[in-house]
Amino acid sequence: MTDRYPATDGDVVIIGSLNADLVVRTQRHPEPGETVQGGPLSTAPGGKSANQAAAAARLGARVRMVGAVGDDPHGQMLLESLEGHGVDTAHVASLSDTATGTAVITVSEDGENTIVISPGANGEVAPERITPELFDGVRTLALTFEIPAETVIAAARAAHDAGVTVVLNPSPFRQPEPELLERTDLLVVNAHEMAQLSGTEIPDDDSQWQRAGQRLAETTGVADAVVTLGPDGAVLMRTRDGRTQAQRVAGHRVQAVDTTGAGDSVTGTLAAALAAGAELPAAVELAMRVGAIATRSEGAQPSYPSRAQLDEL
Repeated sequence: MTDRYPATDGDVVIIGSLNADLVVRTQRHPEPGETVQGGPLSTAPGGKSANQAAAAARLGARVRMVGAVGDDPHGQMLLESLEGHGVDTAHVASLSDTATGTAVITVSEDGENTIVISPGANGEVAPERITPELFDGVRTLALTFEIPAETVIAAARAAHDAGVTVVLNPSPFRQPEPELLERTDLLVVNAHEMAQLSGTEIPDDDSQWQRAGQRLAETTGVADAVVTLGPDGAVLMRTRDGRTQAQRVAGHRVQAVDTTGAGDSVTGTLAAALAAGAELPAAVELAMRVGAIATRSEGAQPSYPSRAQLDEL
C-alpha cells in the first residue's frame, strides 16, 4: 500500500511556532460588529510550525523542532502532543516568564476557519538559538512567519550555508526580505499569497498560471513554488533558464469538517518527502492527499494521517 507513495523518512528541522488552538464552532462567521452563538470551547495543539512538524513525523520523518512555549499547561500539552507524534522537542525552550502562544479559531458549519494569533513565547525565539549543530544530518528546513523575522532569516542563512533545502511558507503573510528569498529553495503559498508576492491577479486558466509563475520567479528569485488551491489541488511552478512551467496537480474533494491546519500538513509533507529524496512533483501529489485527509476531522495535528492511512480517500 504505502510503496505507492514517495519516501517520507528523511531528516527535517522545523524552526517556528507552537500555539494552543482555542477553537469554537459556529454556524457561520460573524460580520464585523456582530455577535453569534458558538458551541463549546475546545483546546488543541497547534501553531503552524508545530503542525508541520507533526504532519512530517506522522509520515515517518525524523523531525527536530526548534521553538519556545511557556511553562504552563498549554506548553506542556504542546510538547506532549509533538512527542506523541515522534517529534524531537529537545530544542523547544520552556519559558517561565512568558505565556504559551495561542490561536483563537472559529470554525463555521462548512469547515472554513478564521484565526487570530497571540504570539506569546513564539516572540521570544531569538536568532541566537540558531546554531550550525541544528542542521547536522538534516536535508530540509521548513519556516513560517509566526516567529521574529530576524530569526527566520538567521535560520535560512544557516541552513543554506549547510546545504539544507529551505522551504518557506510566508504565512501569516508579509513580504519576505530579499536576504530570506535569496536563501529559499521552495516557496509554498496559497493563491492570494502568490498574487501579493508577484503583483498579479489570481489566474483563471493554465496560460495565465504560467505567466503568473514567471512573474513570481522574477519578483522573488525563487525557482520553485507550490501554489495551493484548496480542494482544487495545487499548481507547481518551476523556472529554469528564465522559462517557467506551471503544472496542475489534482486535489481530492472530500466532505470538509475542519480546514484548520490543512495547509500546514501540505508544507510538512513536502518537507518530509524532499528530505527523503523525492522528486518535487511526486512530493506535491502526496501533499495534496495528506491535506485532503486532514480536512475530514476536527483539529489540526490529530487529523494528520500516517503512511498507513494514506489510502483512506
